[in-house]
Amino acid sequence: MVSMTRRAFTAGAAAPLLRAADARKRPNIILIVTDDQRYDAFSASGFGGLFRFLKTPHLDRLAREGVHFRNAFCTTSLCSPARASILTGQYMRTHRVNSLQKGFSGSPRLLPHLLRDAGYDTAFIGKWHIGAHSDQPVDAFHRWAAFRHQGDYFNPLLNVDGAPTPSRGYVTDILTDYAVEFLGRRRNAPFFLQLSHKAPHDPCTPPPRLEALFANERIEYPASYYEDHTGKPAWFLNSIGHDWFHIMFHPRENFERYVKNYARCLAAVDESLGRVLKALDDSGQAENTAILYTSDNGHFMAEHQMFTKMLMYEESIRVPLLVRYPARAPRGARRDDMALNVDIAPTIAELAGVAVPASMEGRSIRGLLEDGRVRGWRRSFLYEYEEDAPYLGLPQMEGVRTADGWQYTRFPDWEQLFDMRTDPSQVKNLAADPKYAARKRELIAELRRLGGGQAPLRGPGPYKRRSEPVHTPHRPDFTGGTLIREGEK
Repeated sequence: MVSMTRRAFTAGAAAPLLRAADARKRPNIILIVTDDQRYDAFSASGFGGLFRFLKTPHLDRLAREGVHFRNAFCTTSLCSPARASILTGQYMRTHRVNSLQKGFSGSPRLLPHLLRDAGYDTAFIGKWHIGAHSDQPVDAFHRWAAFRHQGDYFNPLLNVDGAPTPSRGYVTDILTDYAVEFLGRRRNAPFFLQLSHKAPHDPCTPPPRLEALFANERIEYPASYYEDHTGKPAWFLNSIGHDWFHIMFHPRENFERYVKNYARCLAAVDESLGRVLKALDDSGQAENTAILYTSDNGHFMAEHQMFTKMLMYEESIRVPLLVRYPARAPRGARRDDMALNVDIAPTIAELAGVAVPASMEGRSIRGLLEDGRVRGWRRSFLYEYEEDAPYLGLPQMEGVRTADGWQYTRFPDWEQLFDMRTDPSQVKNLAADPKYAARKRELIAELRRLGGGQAPLRGPGPYKRRSEPVHTPHRPDFTGGTLIREGEK
């Protein structure tokens, strides 16, 4: 049983209202959520860059037969808060799942509760990870097959409808088996399936059949790999992200191995999607099934000399979002409007003909999905990070990202301002440049309009470094103001 958010769903929203349309014509809905997949990590992304070698034919099919939202973002780049935002349609400051250890407090009515009460047959399969140590079934789902915390890539122990259930094989394949079994059931009601993969989360372990994939590819360092850290606060170089940058991405063969294994894990996810699509095609359910494919957050691949995520950079906060719904959505459309993870719950509710509760803070993208037009659509969004387990060594932060490519981030002891139209790699911090003072004031005002920018921010907690006790500059860091590049002494 899940617990209640600080801001509970109102009593009036507790009983979802069906639209007048024949309930039998309501769509089936599949929500696929990967773990740490960046916006550019599939071959139809159109962004090229680091993952230009990756081939994902089934994701490409989803994009070709549906709508690709090219500017999709998470509002907090951390697994548990992001997943809570997907299920509640709320920002972290509202649902209060602000760490990897914390679950919901109370008994919230989540999106799947609304769908269940509207007559949907509901299933959750995969990584729950709202509350690190819980794998117990949530009453919103008729079918449950989940694992605790991060789970294992091989032979995972699942909780299947309340019973500990050992399994044999590769986790992506096993979860897909459960998904295909659910899709093949005979039923007289529409279904909602959430399939949440472990992949491609660290340690990025591919199945044996894909271990040699991309073996001959040369992976180039990202443009911000040699970024100058002059002027950054001490916590930036002493936090978990920069520490693990040295552990995971050095020497070069470690960097290439990590990127390739991440891509190999995504190739297995793509195979899984192919099985799901085939199951829909074979059963005649494809036309009336809406598929939404996204990720909880992105991940650094040595950009800014960082590992993990959390910090407000594009590689961390930007995610894939593909929607295929043959009965209503155009084929092969691309939308550049800003979509957020908090938009997923109200979108699915609206597609299902369920009243969207007032407590959901996101907006339905149904209009963008169907004809590309929604009046007064957002021009910016609020990003926030507030890990209440300070062992990661990061401070609290908040920021604003605009649709026209400006980003401002506020820390307790630092600011960042980027113009991504001229600086897409986000290496030129304009926050202290007098020429951009007026633009910074505008962005701070926008941050405050969105609900941030005023409360004091908590500083970084202690972090115990693993690569070295205290950070010292070394390749590819700056030493004495001189950049040491690969191959130089």
